[in-house]
Amino acid sequence: MRLLKWMAALAAVGIAFAAALIGLVAWRAGAERTAVASDCIIVLGARVHMSGNLSDTLRYRCESALEAYESGLSRNIIVTGGRGRDEPTTEAEAMRDWFVKKGVPENRVFLEPKSTDTWENLGNAHEIMRKNGWKSAIVVTSDYHLERSLWTARDLGIEASGISAEAPKPLFVKWMNRAREAGSWGYYWLKRVF
Repeated sequence: MRLLKWMAALAAVGIAFAAALIGLVAWRAGAERTAVASDCIIVLGARVHMSGNLSDTLRYRCESALEAYESGLSRNIIVTGGRGRDEPTTEAEAMRDWFVKKGVPENRVFLEPKSTDTWENLGNAHEIMRKNGWKSAIVVTSDYHLERSLWTARDLGIEASGISAEAPKPLFVKWMNRAREAGSWGYYWLKRVF
């Protein structure tokens, strides 16, 4: 009986912690951020449909990056993301094609087509930056994902500011994304400690 009480108490603490972390992710997703002029814009990848079209999430990220590019915040765009099992091309190649169709010169779009997660996206993008002598970047990703992406970029030595792109989705999907990101925050901090 005593063991059951302890297990129930631990479960309650775990649920409260998870709820608080999800709330923190949601709160930080709405934080006001100002991107500053930088050497490049890094667009983090997301799903590409089998048709070759960008998912809404990826399209909104690209649109936000294009706004920054057109406003003169940077003249260089690094697109990141490998090819998932159910994707016809790499996320980076799909984004490059999208930007070129929108009028960005192809020599201003730099591909990072191998990454599978945020750390790899930014680590590989950082290599491209080093090769070009760039130090600063505007990181463009979804609102719920930006906070951890900026932590990661700064851990890698990138002078980073950010732009959050919000993809309109049903409320349930938004909260599922935030819950998943809360788990990623936990993993990020455990990885830093160990």
